Amino acid sequence: MTSNEMLTTYESLSALTGTMLDAASQGEWDHLAALEQRCQGYVGSLMQAAPVPLNETEQRAKVAIIRTILQNDAKIRALTEPRLHELQQRLSMARAGQRSVDAYGAQRA
Repeated sequence: MTSNEMLTTYESLSALTGTMLDAASQGEWDHLAALEQRCQGYVGSLMQAAPVPLNETEQRAKVAIIRTILQNDAKIRALTEPRLHELQQRLSMARAGQRSVDAYGAQRA
């Protein structure tokens, strides 16, 4: 991967996290999950690439892009964590209800 390809990949990842933030802001959870899969593809390609030497300008650009990605990620997490907590509570209540049904059914048998 060349330095230009790497920076283009980071820019694509940054744009994608911006789209993910929009999806999270609008409560489009299925769309967010699909975008997250695409995001993993970009991250995977960056992780598998050999280190690329960057000049000072490229290094500054990379740092700026990564900061944007991290800011988007923090905002996405702030929007999704309450939803995840709500889903965990619902699952917990459903499991407790199922255990009650299982226990009651066992007593009737």
